Amino acid sequence: VSPARVDEIIGYRWENLDEIITPLADLLTHCQQIGIDGWSSGLRFGVIDALMQTIGRERFSEAGALVDAIRIIKSPAELEMLQESARITALGLEIAIQSIRPGMTDNDIAAAGAKALLENGSEFMSLQPIVTSGHRIGVIHVNHKRRVIQANEPVFLEFGAAYQRYTAPMMRTAVTGMPSQALSATRDLCRSIFEALCDAMRPGNTFDAAAQAADSLLAPQRDQYFFSGVFGYAVGAQFPPSWVEGTGFIAKGQTRTFETNMVFHLPLCLRVPGQWGVGISDTVVVTENGAKPLTNNDWQLFEARS
Repeated sequence: VSPARVDEIIGYRWENLDEIITPLADLLTHCQQIGIDGWSSGLRFGVIDALMQTIGRERFSEAGALVDAIRIIKSPAELEMLQESARITALGLEIAIQSIRPGMTDNDIAAAGAKALLENGSEFMSLQPIVTSGHRIGVIHVNHKRRVIQANEPVFLEFGAAYQRYTAPMMRTAVTGMPSQALSATRDLCRSIFEALCDAMRPGNTFDAAAQAADSLLAPQRDQYFFSGVFGYAVGAQFPPSWVEGTGFIAKGQTRTFETNMVFHLPLCLRVPGQWGVGISDTVVVTENGAKPLTNNDWQLFEARS
């Protein structure tokens, strides 16, 4: 893939953000209509407000939906970048999960994974490697914190390498010993939900329909687990602090329909709050015959033996 090129890069002084307003206003002054994505994490209110005051508020309108419609369907070149990210992600996860032993800290595992990701070509990641163990898996959105990994407990890992800013994330779960019946049953449920999602993710089906198919499998055990409610989110080119593209979510009530070459991470993590959890996932691409993995998860609980 040929690298993208730009005509000019404009820098500005860190201590004086006002300096960016004049060159931006000069570039936009001849545009009669200017679309903005008001929900973009990279759009500072102070910048857009100053531009509106400089060249006129009447020129600006919300265009986030237009931008999302373009971004959510991936070109062949974008799919290649996501495939390369998937390759590096898998390498980092494999090195990290193979290193797990009781007595190590979650930081040790994250360090091994981060080193492998960077050595194999990852750029600065949109979200750094996530490793939690034991009861900390049961709390959403926490990360490594120097906790010593014990015998016979699960270890959760979620990595996503950045390649040309594209990220294909993946989750894996290991156990320092033999998986308990509860862990194995939870893995089986994650796998069943994943298969139902992939089958429902066909062009013309709604995001809601896929979420309903997945939720029907989770519903009988809903009281046992905490689940975020989002069965998938679009991924592509993104910057820190998140690899979530924000263009589409597989959740109940989402009426958008799937189209070929949409790419989603399916973050299937089921947690028993404050006790343990199992997270296993793939990044998948929508095809005419359902979603197909870009990442290569084996969907097993890795047995980390000392």
